[in-house]
Amino acid sequence: MAMTEAQSSGNPFYPGTGFLPDHLAGRESEQALLREALRAITGPREEDYGPLSARAPQPLKIIGPRGVGKTTLLAWAKREAKHWDADVVRLAYVPKRSTKDVLSGLLHKVANIPDFGKHKAQAHAYKLLQTALKWKTGQPPLQDFEEILEARLRFRPLLLLLDEVMHYDAEMMSQILQQSQNLASDGWPLAIVLAGTPALEAHLDHVDATFIHRADDIFINRLKPEATRSALSQPFAARGVAVSDEALKLMLSWTDDYPFFIQTVGSEVWKAKEKAERTEVDLALVQSVAQSVQDKRGGLYKKIYRIIRNADLLEHASKAVAVIEAEPDPLKPEQVISCLAEGTNLKYKDALGIYNQLLDAGLFWELNDDRVWPAIPSFFNYFKEEYKQGRKAVRVKPNL
Repeated sequence: MAMTEAQSSGNPFYPGTGFLPDHLAGRESEQALLREALRAITGPREEDYGPLSARAPQPLKIIGPRGVGKTTLLAWAKREAKHWDADVVRLAYVPKRSTKDVLSGLLHKVANIPDFGKHKAQAHAYKLLQTALKWKTGQPPLQDFEEILEARLRFRPLLLLLDEVMHYDAEMMSQILQQSQNLASDGWPLAIVLAGTPALEAHLDHVDATFIHRADDIFINRLKPEATRSALSQPFAARGVAVSDEALKLMLSWTDDYPFFIQTVGSEVWKAKEKAERTEVDLALVQSVAQSVQDKRGGLYKKIYRIIRNADLLEHASKAVAVIEAEPDPLKPEQVISCLAEGTNLKYKDALGIYNQLLDAGLFWELNDDRVWPAIPSFFNYFKEEYKQGRKAVRVKPNL
């Protein structure tokens, strides 16, 4: 049966990095914290172009392994800010960009506000921002950031979103965070959100901005099963597409409750539905995309395995996988760390460093109960098979 034009409204699933799906499920508490920050910076001011009557919000940190939706939450926050009449400056990490290039781009974004002409009453701040916009790449000094940011905040509340922060220059981040916090502490309408993998915490240890460790932390990883079900079924239902119970059950079995896999499965099934010009999803249709889903899951497995291999951590990862699978109850982090040190000359501190690298790579994850769980349970089987194959001796025939 052919679909109507209204039903064929585009693929609602987005497995790519940072794309905002039509239905963001299972992140309600995280969204509430971001909304509260927006509520705070859009509150009343002491006077026109002055600080807030109440306090600015504490910074937020979003921490999680790759593929769990950190950047997606930032995209949601950017869209949500429009409903609160707040502006957004978003800085994403771009490899091989110099510190000067990054800073220049950030300052240019901060200086650029909409409807400049409405605010000419603030002559000094207006002139300062106009001048900042004329700067060329690499010219504006870091010391000017606080002055430019304050001028910007006189006009409009601002949500500053910093993504992949663990890659940024520590000295630059120190000054950006310190100067931003100075303004937030003085009541200027600024909310700061930092996002990154677990390596973010270690990186911030080298950033001279100790207040950031008192920020509100948002730790995210896999969704709860009911949220996964909603994330998969709701986009189909919203477009009038029926999904059989058997089809949904098979789709769910391929997700690991992992956001990237949820979007991948949904996207592949949607594309198959459109190709077949169907208005419903049954078991046979879902079965037809099994190989393409597996191939895309394998692509992520390869990336994670490569990260571990390139860091020369395969042997350590193998020990961690073995002990996590062997124990009936989830282990505490220090138990896994002790296992990594057992039978080696590693000191606890060295084993802790290895543990943190494996955590950042996405081999396992710490949940709120301070226990270690597989970040992607199905990856363990992939890892064991690849590790086994890699350890097989390669026999080279001698030249005759």
